Amino acid sequence: MKKFSSLIFLFFTLIILSSCQEVIYTDIVTTMFPQYDFAQAIVGDDYTVSLLLPPGAEIHDYEVTSQDLAKIKESKLFIFTSLEIDNWIGDVETIGGKDTFVMNLSESFVREPLIYGDILDPLDEEGIHASELHFWTDPTIAVQLIDAILEQIIALDPQLEAQLRARATTYINEIVELDTQIKNYMIDHEYLGSTIYFAGHNALGAFGQRYGLNIVSLFEDFKPDVDLTSNELISFTNIVKQTNTHYLFIEELVFPKAANTIVNQLASDGYDLELLEFHGYHNISSSDYEKGVTYRDLLEQNFLHIQTVLMSTI
Repeated sequence: MKKFSSLIFLFFTLIILSSCQEVIYTDIVTTMFPQYDFAQAIVGDDYTVSLLLPPGAEIHDYEVTSQDLAKIKESKLFIFTSLEIDNWIGDVETIGGKDTFVMNLSESFVREPLIYGDILDPLDEEGIHASELHFWTDPTIAVQLIDAILEQIIALDPQLEAQLRARATTYINEIVELDTQIKNYMIDHEYLGSTIYFAGHNALGAFGQRYGLNIVSLFEDFKPDVDLTSNELISFTNIVKQTNTHYLFIEELVFPKAANTIVNQLASDGYDLELLEFHGYHNISSSDYEKGVTYRDLLEQNFLHIQTVLMSTI
């Protein structure tokens, strides 16, 4: 009897586990937040869109699952960022199903010339690579990506073209309006060429180039969520003091344990340092996901934080 009961228990356990792993298929599958946001803004309720990266997850921690691969195979459109970022993809020719269109965003834009000439010093090779790798942080490129995604979605059902194009135009206009506001602010207040400081790896080189900002990573190599050694703490606090900055930008979705240690150490020395988030748009938190936060919202947040820093230098 005990053996029979155990078999029954195992049977129902397998059923529960199977249901928990059930794949929810969607029309459009995306690997990162920007393309998820752009596609969602375009389709409204006409298509379903999913983001493989769970809200709140850091992109470098993502590992593809069999459920993810099944969703891609069954999708109508699969949009990924680049083979360098989504390096788990492997063969683009086989990642999708027979009816899946696979779209590589890194091949969907042309970099527009900068309007500020030679105001900024030329980036080194590492800086240029980071800028090209994180291309979506430049809003003028984001607009091109929306246009490119729009055309692929229209191809799914040309009868929906009018409403798809109308939604895309509305969203593009919102981003362009804010982009123009930022450019005018930088020019009118003579902030072109200003320097701001970032704790960690700078993924916003393309953003900085677009708006005439020199974004300097004070310490790229340390991990923001680990303890600092005594020597690192001394070195980093000295760097902050030498640059005479009282604001330090930090990444999204990473607990700034190291930066907080620096803030506390400087406070004990009577030096005020405030941390501000500089969002790289890779992904959003669970709460922001529930609120429906968009790329345009994050662009505005970055702008507000930059204004705070630049006005403090007057």
